Amino acid sequence: MRPVILDTDIGSDVDDLLALVFILRSRELALQGVTTVYGDTRRRARLAKVVCGLSGEPELPVIPGQEKPLSGRQVYWAGIEGEGVAGLDDVKLDAENGADAFLLSQAEARQGELEILAIGPLTNIARAIEREPRFCRWIKRLYLMGGTFYDDRPEHNIRCDTVAAAKVFGSGMPTVALGLDVTMIPSIREKDVLRLEGSSDPLSRLAAEQIRRWWLFRHDAQNNPHDPLAALAMERPDLFRFETCGVQVQLDGPFYGRTYRVKTGPLVEVASDVFSHTALELIIDRLAYTPSQDG
Repeated sequence: MRPVILDTDIGSDVDDLLALVFILRSRELALQGVTTVYGDTRRRARLAKVVCGLSGEPELPVIPGQEKPLSGRQVYWAGIEGEGVAGLDDVKLDAENGADAFLLSQAEARQGELEILAIGPLTNIARAIEREPRFCRWIKRLYLMGGTFYDDRPEHNIRCDTVAAAKVFGSGMPTVALGLDVTMIPSIREKDVLRLEGSSDPLSRLAAEQIRRWWLFRHDAQNNPHDPLAALAMERPDLFRFETCGVQVQLDGPFYGRTYRVKTGPLVEVASDVFSHTALELIIDRLAYTPSQDG
């Protein structure tokens, strides 16, 4: 199995929680730990710890990381992070603000083997690069959800810390990026949530409940599986089309946070399309898993 660390701003958009469940139930990816980023990273870590516990992995390391972006931009906090999750404030954490140290130690111990899935602002990853330039060589591959590469929209993860994003894209670390232009193609809808609610597994039901809370917050009846798609790309790259290019981040001005495909700089694999029906079906199948499926 492939050793993986998840770096996440779990707790606002429900898709981070769904990606964590997806990886925990993978038969190919072996989660080594979770690092949290952006805002109240201790609360985010407690939520991740609850999810890991429900999956039967209560001892999995969950490390709070950088609270403030390198860009100095004000942190957006939705106020619903962890809402409705019982016992969240009683969860004990492994360490305080040590995400970059954890990433470095894991990468050095597994040189050339460790992969990272980064689904929040890239502050922790950038901090690890700053502390140890060899970090980029130690990582087998970085997968990230962030940016838009085929339209003009700035994306949240990149816009929250443009300085960190520019550092990561310019680092030369082998990187696969999924942007909004691809992750907004499939949508999770009522029929999918009903499948999760019909599962006997408490983790599936928690996922369904958190989806409904996100819908209520957004006054919507669907959501996009941004982060689970990035996790799926780790296992099923054949379901995506990719373009190899450099990536430039707009650091200021009216297009602040935009990501541009360029012909110069370190090369990144950027997703340009997805077989959306199959991808969504595989994600929901994983999220709606029940132990009885193993017979």
